[in-house]
Amino acid sequence: MTTTLWTIQALQAWAVPWLQQRGVESPRLDCDLLLAEALGVERLALFLDPQRPVIGEELARFKQFMQRRARREPVAYILRRRQFWRHEFLVTPDVLIPRPETELLVETVLDLFPPAQQSAPFMILEVGIGSGALLCSLLLEYPTATGIGIDLSAAALQVAQENAERLGCGARMTLLQGDLVAPLELERYQNQFLVIVANLPYIAPEELLTLQPEVVQWEPSLALNGGADGVAVICPLPAASTPLLAENGLLALEIGATQGDRVAEMMRAAGLQEVMLRLDYARLPRVVSGRRLCAKVD
Repeated sequence: MTTTLWTIQALQAWAVPWLQQRGVESPRLDCDLLLAEALGVERLALFLDPQRPVIGEELARFKQFMQRRARREPVAYILRRRQFWRHEFLVTPDVLIPRPETELLVETVLDLFPPAQQSAPFMILEVGIGSGALLCSLLLEYPTATGIGIDLSAAALQVAQENAERLGCGARMTLLQGDLVAPLELERYQNQFLVIVANLPYIAPEELLTLQPEVVQWEPSLALNGGADGVAVICPLPAASTPLLAENGLLALEIGATQGDRVAEMMRAAGLQEVMLRLDYARLPRVVSGRRLCAKVD
């Protein structure tokens, strides 16, 4: 009776078609990421030593990862981390997995307020903070800034707090639980935020049914379901945010690809100016921004 000797190369040759047969869209990448994690090495090491034997606990751990991925659990949840902007963030099933498209919100803020020109202290608000990837990334770009993050989910706030502490910006971040801006003392924070950002749920309920199992079955519905037409959650925010913005302050929202005109009109109706639409890497509308401009002096 012979026993199969599993090497890195042999495991790749088995796992890639095995995942592909189960509907996984990027089987080779996922295989390599999970195999590297099981071995405790960087992905490059797989290519440098393809004949390395994989035995014992390493092999058991990799096969467990494969079973989880075959159930369409996202790789980010298996690894418990995801790269966003310049940093790595803890992610759990309590939070939406940060996506490259959301980095456009960071770029939008940095383009308008270059960090080299922002030496004075200022405040940033994120509504629907989730993992904290967006607010933490901005605070790390702006060392003089402080931030407030709001979320309905207490579990998400715990993840955001852990990420902030691990990345060294926890002392500059305050977390509040509640719906949209309701947890804020509105009189205290009137005209206080130079930047307000949000990646709120913007997927219509009927659209959710068409998404990949990785999204529908694993990511939190609270962070995905945008209600009627996908904009029901977003709709109140522009009007609620405008009084909180400092003069020349920015409101920037991530949106669905068909929602640009509606959300832009909401911003204009709230009194914001210089309303702009930014396209993502697939050339689809992804970020709407507007500013509360100061009055001109004659």
